[in-house]
Amino acid sequence: MEIHSLIKATFRGQIDHGITLVDFYEPSSKSCHEQLLIDEKLAQEVRYQATVAKVDINQEKELAAEYGVTSVPTFLLFKDGYQVEIWVGQQSKEFLKQHIIRYATMGDSCV
Repeated sequence: MEIHSLIKATFRGQIDHGITLVDFYEPSSKSCHEQLLIDEKLAQEVRYQATVAKVDINQEKELAAEYGVTSVPTFLLFKDGYQVEIWVGQQSKEFLKQHIIRYATMGDSCV
């Protein structure tokens, strides 16, 4: 499964339902490139629990500012439209998967 590229016009529609992990990245950053390779593997493993998406901060400056992204990579985890977690810096596939699974198995009242 591929990572979904989001822009301002598609962002809200994606995060409003289910679980979405969004990686705010900068294309020329080596650490962001390495993280996107991890994200691709993660997307395959969690395809039934969540969507993995990315936002290019160079193309979507307004969206990055709206969510307070000042460093890359920055991850935001959303459940049914609500931001439930944030992490800055590279993250392991196992760490991200653990958090996705945790929210995927929670009831709706836990957000």
